[in-house]
Amino acid sequence: MSPASSKVTAACVRHVMLTYHYLDIGDIDGYASLTEQDVTLDHPGASPHRGRDAVLSAHAAQATLLRRHELDTVIADEGRVVVLGRVVHQAPEADSPASYGVDFADVFTLSGQTLVRECRRYYYAAPPGGLPPRPETSAAK
Repeated sequence: MSPASSKVTAACVRHVMLTYHYLDIGDIDGYASLTEQDVTLDHPGASPHRGRDAVLSAHAAQATLLRRHELDTVIADEGRVVVLGRVVHQAPEADSPASYGVDFADVFTLSGQTLVRECRRYYYAAPPGGLPPRPETSAAK
């Protein structure tokens, strides 16, 4: 990887990390500053949102200070950034500190200007009927 290429990749990672920060604090304008005009947001269970206005509306509808992203792993290379983490929701009741969350993988595609062009989210879900048993190996016996 050339030094120029690694600087672009580092800028892409910074921008992606900032998207989570802006979403977690409810700064939709800050988030908008990191996206292309023709950005696409594709989350499971919803139709894809195309264009900055549609994506910002979708995020604004979900904005709450009771939701945050806990990021575990970031993998980046040449205009693509993959983030593994967990979306955590805090129960709104003041007397209930309970929280719940779900693991996710986000795949970002960024433009040459290091702005978000696309974000596709995948959620972890156990297969129907649970996970199959793992076969025993001779080392486990």
